[in-house]
Amino acid sequence: MLKGNLTCDAISKLLTHYVEDNLDAKSKNMVSIHLRNCPPCMEKYTVVQKLFREAEKKRKLIKTREAMQEDISAYLDGEMQEREIVKFEEKLSTKPEFEENLLAMMKLKRTLNNSFYKMKYNLDISLSKKAMEKFKTSGFKNWIKNIIDYLVR
Repeated sequence: MLKGNLTCDAISKLLTHYVEDNLDAKSKNMVSIHLRNCPPCMEKYTVVQKLFREAEKKRKLIKTREAMQEDISAYLDGEMQEREIVKFEEKLSTKPEFEENLLAMMKLKRTLNNSFYKMKYNLDISLSKKAMEKFKTSGFKNWIKNIIDYLVR
């Protein structure tokens, strides 16, 4: 440790802030001086810097993919203006990942819609059967009351 400089422990705690450029000028200078004169800390810095760059790349990729998914969803749901549709369709023709994701999302939406309508249809049939059973067993006077009671439950 140089006189008046930070310890290796202090540097370890500041490395992330240093890499992210979140230190004031004085602290940044002190870390920089220490790193130039301490090979073990410089090695740690190199690792932290590499990890930070990789994380930044992944964040950018995630943002790009999220934007692509939002565009695809808006396109499929008819929420785009004519100009946006033209731009989106240009991307479809030039970027294979857009087409792949569009097809995957179309398949997912189709599956969800089919599941919804199957459940709705089965629920309608189930309610109709139960209503008829109640009607047969309780007579017409109680039929409406039983249906209302069943639906309210």
